[in-house]
Amino acid sequence: MMHSPYEVDRTPRRQRRGRAIAMAGLAGAAMSLAGTAVAGTSASAADTHAAAVAAFKPVKVPKSKIKIALIPGGPNVYFAPWGLAAQALSKQLGVTVSYVVPPTPTFEPSVETSTIDSLVAKGYNAFAIFPDGESSIIPVYQRLINRGIPVIDLAGCTSDPTPALLCYATNVEASATYETQILDKAIGGKGDIAFLTGLLTDANTALREKGVENAVAATHGKVKLAQVVSNIDSPSAAPPAVESLLASKGAELKGMLSTDYYPSVAAASILAKNKQFRHVLFIGQDNSPTVMDAIKAHDIYGTMYQNSYGQGIVGGTWLYDMVAKGCTVRANAPFTKIPGTARFVNSGYFFVSQKAVSQYIGKPENIPSNTSQVLAATSKYLACP
Repeated sequence: MMHSPYEVDRTPRRQRRGRAIAMAGLAGAAMSLAGTAVAGTSASAADTHAAAVAAFKPVKVPKSKIKIALIPGGPNVYFAPWGLAAQALSKQLGVTVSYVVPPTPTFEPSVETSTIDSLVAKGYNAFAIFPDGESSIIPVYQRLINRGIPVIDLAGCTSDPTPALLCYATNVEASATYETQILDKAIGGKGDIAFLTGLLTDANTALREKGVENAVAATHGKVKLAQVVSNIDSPSAAPPAVESLLASKGAELKGMLSTDYYPSVAAASILAKNKQFRHVLFIGQDNSPTVMDAIKAHDIYGTMYQNSYGQGIVGGTWLYDMVAKGCTVRANAPFTKIPGTARFVNSGYFFVSQKAVSQYIGKPENIPSNTSQVLAATSKYLACP
């Protein structure tokens, strides 16, 4: 039987990971190993890194010259609410806050790097960045920090030791575990499921896979991960990959989940049009109109929401505090330690069901309660003069 080129076989995890690392390395994406970084860091090294980050003093900038950039990994609809956040902050703070998208659908580190360098040349002096490749982006971060320009990770984290002052993002491993647990329960706690996931150049992909595998393992063999379909978070790659998966395994599957935008859109569209696969319960990711309409029509089971708008608001606000007021990151801030970094702040996630979907249709992904809570705790994270 022929298989889609996107399908991942069920060979041992270590062998699969080796292949993934080799592929990702070609794109400068060594970040896929972020899950091992903290565990392999000694306490003294971690303390040294924390002290170095805490010692960073941003260059204060007159308000008229403050220029903050929110930079996603590339053109992906998930990041679009950052643009809305940039507009809101520009008006609220009275400074330039720009949402600048590197023109790289495959999230190429070199394209993101050139975008950042161009913005620095234009006078931008604070950056919130979704990192496209740690081997390339960390030196870029260091150059910014060396010039007194603050930089934080947004929506995805570089691994310690990193010059990034902190990371405000979805806890993607925990979210994937939770999503899988919901699916496991929905299919009755037994059966085969498939997992659709994202680009190898996205550091979050390996963490999401780990989260799914953790939830499946907790069923002690009752739920089986029959297929992983990876590297398909693009509008061209996702539809044929999902079609191939359902053609080859649709009759056997009881459930399917996605942790990325475009595979979710593809699966929702295909399941809505092909009633013979209606037995495959599907949980998607994010709030594409296609996904939301499919939930409302009961064509799919639900979707996971993130806080992309809030990421832009918190990231931009904290950068403003640093360059306008000279705030620094507290050494004893109540960060969460996750695989890859000990300087993590969770931007939140939750499940949108068929019953609740109507209140979210047509609105940007946003978790106001998390955003408000994090901003209210600013003094715990930043020390301001």
